[in-house]
Amino acid sequence: MKTDREKRQLMKIDAILTQVELGKIDLPRFQRGYVWKRRQVRVLFDSLYRKHPVGSLLTWLTELDDGTVKELLLDGQQRVSSLYGVIRGQAPEFFRGDSHAFTGLRFHAENERFEFYQPIKMRDDPLWFDVTEVMQAGVGGLAGLLEEKLGKPDDQIDATRYIEVGSRLLQLLGVKDRDIHIEQVTDTTKSIDTVVDIFNRLNSAGTTLSSGDLALARIAAKWPEARKEMGRYVEKWRTHGFNFAYDWLLRCVNAVVNGEAAFQHLHDTPRDEVRDGLQRTVKHVDAVLNQISKKLGLDHDRVLFGRFSIPVLVRHLELHPPGVMSAEEWNRLLYWFLQAGMQGRFSGTTETKIRQDLVTVDGTVAGIERLIADIGTKWGRQRVYASDFDAWSLGARLYPVLYWLTRVGGAKNFCDGIELQDDLLGKGANLEVHHIFPKAVLYDAGYERPQVNALGNLCFLTSECNKWIGAACPAEPSPFVKGKHDACLRRIGREGYFVLDQKNPGVLESQWIPMDKELWKVENYLSFLEARRHLLADAANFHLAALYPAHAELLSAVDPVPQTSQPQVSVEDEEEMLEELQGWISERGLASGKLGYELRDPATDQIQATIDLAWPNGLPEGQGRPVALLLNESAETYRTVSQAGFDCHTSVEAFKQYVNAEILGEFADSVA
Repeated sequence: MKTDREKRQLMKIDAILTQVELGKIDLPRFQRGYVWKRRQVRVLFDSLYRKHPVGSLLTWLTELDDGTVKELLLDGQQRVSSLYGVIRGQAPEFFRGDSHAFTGLRFHAENERFEFYQPIKMRDDPLWFDVTEVMQAGVGGLAGLLEEKLGKPDDQIDATRYIEVGSRLLQLLGVKDRDIHIEQVTDTTKSIDTVVDIFNRLNSAGTTLSSGDLALARIAAKWPEARKEMGRYVEKWRTHGFNFAYDWLLRCVNAVVNGEAAFQHLHDTPRDEVRDGLQRTVKHVDAVLNQISKKLGLDHDRVLFGRFSIPVLVRHLELHPPGVMSAEEWNRLLYWFLQAGMQGRFSGTTETKIRQDLVTVDGTVAGIERLIADIGTKWGRQRVYASDFDAWSLGARLYPVLYWLTRVGGAKNFCDGIELQDDLLGKGANLEVHHIFPKAVLYDAGYERPQVNALGNLCFLTSECNKWIGAACPAEPSPFVKGKHDACLRRIGREGYFVLDQKNPGVLESQWIPMDKELWKVENYLSFLEARRHLLADAANFHLAALYPAHAELLSAVDPVPQTSQPQVSVEDEEEMLEELQGWISERGLASGKLGYELRDPATDQIQATIDLAWPNGLPEGQGRPVALLLNESAETYRTVSQAGFDCHTSVEAFKQYVNAEILGEFADSVA
C-alpha cells in the first residue's frame, strides 16, 4: 500500500505543462470554465517570480481499461490554465473561457512589475517585455531579445544596466523551473464519495462536484467520446423542452446497466457496457417521455416534477419481456409516476429511494403493483386532498398537477372555448400561467405574495388570451383596465372577464372555477381559494382513478383529512424594488439577473432555496462569481445560498455598493 509521502510529488511547472500537452494531465468535464481575471494572473506570476508559495495541485489518478493511467486535475485549473496560456502562448486543449484574461502580460525589467499591455503607457519604454516572448525565447534567445529591445551594449548603452535587465529576465525564465507540489488521489486508495468530499472542501467557492460528475469524468477518461455522445441526446431532449443534466442521464444508464442507483457501481463498469447501455437507455427514456407527454400532457421541463422516477421506469422497460407493453401496464406506471411527483418521493435522500424502487421493479405487472403498494405503506398516501393544493409559487410541488389536469381534463381557453390539449392547439401553441384574480388588484386589497400566487389562483391560458385579459377581475370592475379601444375589453374591465362564460359556456367550470358568484369578489378571495382547492383535488382523484381503477376505492374510504392552513406571508412586496434594480444594473452594461431563481441540489434536482434576484453564471456574466440578492430571508436560506458558492447581499444599497466598487471597478481594470 502506498504511503501518504508516495502519493505526493514535486514537479516543475514546465514538466506539468508538458504533461498537459501530451494529454496525461486533463481537466474533468465537470469543472467550471476559466473564470480568473487579469489581476489574479498578475498576482500568480508576481508570486512565482518572487518565489512566494502558490499552493499545490490536486489530481485524481484513474486507471483506464487498457491499464494506462490518466491524471485528472481536480484542484488548480485556474493556475494551470494561466501558466499554460502565458508560458506556451495559447490556451490548453481543455480550456473553456475567455483567453483575454492571460493574453498580453508584460514584465518591466527595471521595477520588476507585471501588468497587461497598455499601448500609450508602454510603447515608448523598451523595458516592458512580453512575458510570453521571453518564455518562448528561452535562455538561448535572451541575447537576441535584449538586442532587439535595447540594442547592442556600447558606449551609449550602460553594460551594467544591460546585465541587470538580462539577470531579471533569467529570473523570470526561472518560473518554468519552479517546483509545485501535486497531491494525488488514486482509484484504489479512495472511494468515489471520498474524492467528491475532498474536491468540494478544496473548491467550496467554485463548482460543486457530485458523484455523478466524477463517474462521468472516469467514463470519459476511458471513453473520450462519452460526453459528446451523451451531449447529443441531452441536446435532442432540450430541443423538445426537457432539460436534463448529464448525471441524470448517467443515473438512468446505471439503472439500465447495473440496476443500481449509486454511481460507484457505474464507476467500474467497462467502457463497452456503458456505451451499449447508453443506447438502450436513450431508447427507454424516449418511450417514457413520449407516454408522459401524450398521456399526461407534461410536455416540457418545468412541469416534469418526477424526473428521478424515470430511472425506475427505464429499469422496468429494460427488464420487460420483448414485445409491446399494454396500455393498461403503461397506465399503472404513469399512475406511480404521478404519485411519486405529488408525494415528493425523491426529495432528500434521492439515491437511497431510487435504490429501494430499483429493487422492487422487475419488469412485470406484479412489480408495478408492488411499487404502487409502497405509496400507501412506506412513503405517503394515494388520495389527493384539497390541502395538497395549499401552497404557492411556480416552484410548489403540485404546480405540475395543475398543468396535467389542464391537458387531460378538458380545460378550455377563456377567450374562445378551445380545449387546451396539445393536439388541439397545434404545434408551437404554448400555454401561460394566468392569475385568476389579478396580482395588482390583490396587492391593492392587502393580500400578500403567498396568497396572491397561491396554486388555487393559477390556471393556464393561451399566450394571446392571457395578454388580452390582462389585469381584469373575475366579476368586478378593475382599475387597471380602462381607456381601451376594444369594446369587449372595456366591458370586462367594467363587469369582469367571467362574462366570457356567456360567450363560451362552460369555460369556467372546465377550469375548476367555483360557480358561487359571491366567491368571485375580491373581498371573498380566500374563500374562493378554499373552494377551488376542493375542485382541483376532486379532479386529480378522478383522473388518477382513470389511470388506475383501484384508486377509486380510496375516494369512499374514511380517513383523517389533513387540515388546510393558510401559507405564511411576507410582510413586504418586493417586486417593484427588484424590477427597478434590474433596470439600474442593465444601464451599467451588466446582465439584469434572474428574478425568483430556483437554486436546486445538483444531485437531486430538488429546490433548495428561491433567490429574489440571482446571477448564477457570474457577474459579469461568465466571468465573475455567482451573486445573489436576498431580501427579508431567513438565516438558513442565506447559509444555503452562500454554501452553494454565491456572493450574498441582503439589501439593495449594499448590492449597489458592491457592484460599483467590486464589479464595475474590476471589470474596467480587466479590459484596460
